[in-house]
Amino acid sequence: MKCINCGRELPPDTAECPFCSERERHKKSARSERRKIYITTAVCCLVLAVIIAGVLIFLPDSSFRRSMDDAESSYEIAALCGQSPDEAAESRYQIKLLDAINDIETRYNNQTCGYNQTVQALMQIYNVNNPVVKDRSEEVWSEVERKRFFQLLNHKRTDGGKAELTWNDELTNCAEALADEYAQTGLDYQQNAEKIVTDLLPDKEGITLSSLLNAVNAQDAIAKYEDDRDSDNASDMILSEKASALGADAVYDEKSGMWSFFIVTE
Repeated sequence: MKCINCGRELPPDTAECPFCSERERHKKSARSERRKIYITTAVCCLVLAVIIAGVLIFLPDSSFRRSMDDAESSYEIAALCGQSPDEAAESRYQIKLLDAINDIETRYNNQTCGYNQTVQALMQIYNVNNPVVKDRSEEVWSEVERKRFFQLLNHKRTDGGKAELTWNDELTNCAEALADEYAQTGLDYQQNAEKIVTDLLPDKEGITLSSLLNAVNAQDAIAKYEDDRDSDNASDMILSEKASALGADAVYDEKSGMWSFFIVTE
């Protein structure tokens, strides 16, 4: 009797062709080996993809860390904060950023760095999502803005033939208290303004208060003040002949990106 598949003579009493069965086993074995190769290749590709993804994820951080370590100036550090504020927010950089802020403040006070560069650097560091760094950069930025306001105001006064104002710490403390009240209550600060002035400056007479709200910076605040002077209801305070001393504070609103200035003159 012959196999109907391969035509070979079957051994006696054999129900299945041994030749065909052997060939089928070889085919199954070959298919199994191919599946193993495919699975192994797929797993290797997956592992390789995970490794590459991990490298790509952590490489920028490593690159940023090297750049931060190699930064030679406070302005380089500020620029890195502007480029990668999320990486700069890590706690490992906090002291480095605080030192950079202090250095920027010192350079501005020593007049070794101009206003524009100073503000740009402080803005870049301010955008880092670290509360301690944010508060300190805003504090220094506010100090820069009010000093800039005082400088520009005196330029405006001398251009108009008026004497320069002198900076007064008592008046400044009063301006800071008004600014704090405004930060907490908004325009309702006006209800307590007179009491604040009376409590802080009980022996002073001829005190006037001015507020310049929602300005881009100190220069814009003075420009807004001059525009208001042109209206019928505006009164001349900070540019008047009678004013002799000034104190000021500046408050930043992160939502609007605007500054408000509070000025106390005598």
